[in-house]
Amino acid sequence: MPVKPRIIKYLGIIVISCLILGCGQVSDDITYTTKSDKALQLFLDGVEKTDNFYNDEARALFGKAVELDPEFAMAHFYWAITSVTQDDFQSRLSRAVELIDKASEPEKLLILSRKAANDDSIGLSLEYLKRLVELRPKGKRAHLTLGVFYFGQQEWELAIEEMNIVTSLDPNFAPVYNMLGYAYANIKKYPEAISALKKYSELRPEDPNPHDSMGEIFLLIGDYDNSLKHYSISLKLESDYVPSNAGIGHNYVFMGDFDKARLAYDEIFINARNIADTNTAYFWKSISYIYQEQNDKAIEVQKEHLEHAKILTDIYTQALIHGRMAAIYREMGNFDMALQECDNMREIAERPDMQPGLREVYERNYLFTETIVFSRLGKKDKARAKLDLFKQSAHASKNNITLKTYRGLEGVVAYWNKDYNNAIKHLLDSNPLNQYFNYYLGLCYLKTGREEDASDMFNEIVASNRNGFLYSFVRSKAAKLL
Repeated sequence: MPVKPRIIKYLGIIVISCLILGCGQVSDDITYTTKSDKALQLFLDGVEKTDNFYNDEARALFGKAVELDPEFAMAHFYWAITSVTQDDFQSRLSRAVELIDKASEPEKLLILSRKAANDDSIGLSLEYLKRLVELRPKGKRAHLTLGVFYFGQQEWELAIEEMNIVTSLDPNFAPVYNMLGYAYANIKKYPEAISALKKYSELRPEDPNPHDSMGEIFLLIGDYDNSLKHYSISLKLESDYVPSNAGIGHNYVFMGDFDKARLAYDEIFINARNIADTNTAYFWKSISYIYQEQNDKAIEVQKEHLEHAKILTDIYTQALIHGRMAAIYREMGNFDMALQECDNMREIAERPDMQPGLREVYERNYLFTETIVFSRLGKKDKARAKLDLFKQSAHASKNNITLKTYRGLEGVVAYWNKDYNNAIKHLLDSNPLNQYFNYYLGLCYLKTGREEDASDMFNEIVASNRNGFLYSFVRSKAAKLL
């Protein structure tokens, strides 16, 4: 199961608390434990920066807070979630966990929830967040954190419920309207999404992110003119705002102007402020070639990215690149190379210094490709063995998205086994936002004589405009079947 790059700004951050009355804080929301008033103020300034996607500035403030109070657990925690490399994230999160006995109960629950998620224990992560909300029922950030969790699990209605609690507690708390906008968009309530983002923009008129988010919603609708307009406004407010460069590129990809798309992605290389930005540029540039059905060129970009990651000794990015190349070779029908790249990813995943939670994520990634490859080769026993391993890992994680991916993968296997009715059952139970599975569902409809349903599905795929790795494999294929 491919892992998305960290550019996904509205999922990459867990925003948390701040009603502060000094070091001896008393609040309906989360309070913070530090021996230094100065460290606390720096931390709070960093939280405000994190809320509004100024992560580089925020990370510097958290570093200064740690210098003043090395035992400030939440400063380490926030440093972790604003990190741009896995090594930095893992070390800072580990330090926060080590200092947990010096933190308040709400702080402990936040740290433990993130640690559980990092260890691929999503069910446990949710338990901690529910306890947090029980402990701070009037805490706007406690509810926001739970809402962000539900959002990440595609529990849209639950996410909206938590976000609306936040707006009732503080109608002028800007970050919640960004989350509401995306949550409404994911259930196709676009007027509500746009309304929420307009409120977000009113509260943060000088920030680029409200317009960037608006650009993304208009892109989902297929309104390229308004999408490009808002991305341009975002870049006027902050000329090197990477998500908006990417958004402009996405527009041109879906408009079929791939040269302009790659010019926009090249701007990310130029404006990159950190390793994560550079990784993002490589990612989007590569998949633009997949949309264009030039998979060989996509592989070339991935290989260039791999060399860059090796220079930086970034094993985490190397693993992801091998997984992507395995998937590209899989879709090209070059099964030997696909399996070789799976082995390359496995070698990294099984390193003794690999974080256990990430190991499971990487394992599911190469198992996904291996399952499909063996299914397409007609090696049913090997395919089933790989699928069973994926199933076991998915159930252990209790991750709703991973479980939906497992069900979709069951459907793909059934399709290649020509068991189309069983495939339809599994695919209908998979992630509805995953257009790769929807494409297989459309193929199953064709195989079972349901041409109208197939046409509806292929139209939905072509109109999706939700840029992503798996989507790049099927958009043009679906268009050819209309």
